[in-house]
Amino acid sequence: MPFASMWSARLLQAVTLPDTIIARTIPDRGPLEWASGVLQIVVLVLGVGVLIAAILLLLSMRTGVRKLQETVDGLANDTKPLLANAAAIVGDAREVVTIVRSDVERVSDAAHALGEQLRDAADTTMRRVDDVNAVLDVLQDELEDTALTAVSAIRGVRAGAVELTTGRRRSRSRRPPTAVDDDTEN
Repeated sequence: MPFASMWSARLLQAVTLPDTIIARTIPDRGPLEWASGVLQIVVLVLGVGVLIAAILLLLSMRTGVRKLQETVDGLANDTKPLLANAAAIVGDAREVVTIVRSDVERVSDAAHALGEQLRDAADTTMRRVDDVNAVLDVLQDELEDTALTAVSAIRGVRAGAVELTTGRRRSRSRRPPTAVDDDTEN
């Protein structure tokens, strides 16, 4: 219990100490203190003035913002028909693009089909030309064979005629000419 005894001794001491009055003297205010007080009042007045000026500035800005909002609303109302016309123009342009795209697709499809038909016609023509060339080759071979046969026959006839005529001359020289022989010579 030494802790309790220590506090009790101090409490007893506080009770036994006499009350003392401490007096403090306030010195007179000098010119520096007066100037400081006046400056504090001036700063306070300036602060209030700045606050009032800020409030007036904000009110004038509020009025300006309202006027600006009215101007923007007026411009928005004026531009609504322009925007509507622009939207209509864009819609028309989209339709035109769609029409042109479909026309281009149709032309492209037609060109593709025409190209296919031209390729088929070219293939058919090539086959027919090849067939005609084959026929002409066969015809040329046949004509050559016929010409050779005809020339051979003509040569044979000529050779036979030569043989007949030379053979008759030999036989004429051996026998006397007759009336029939004279008719055959003409």
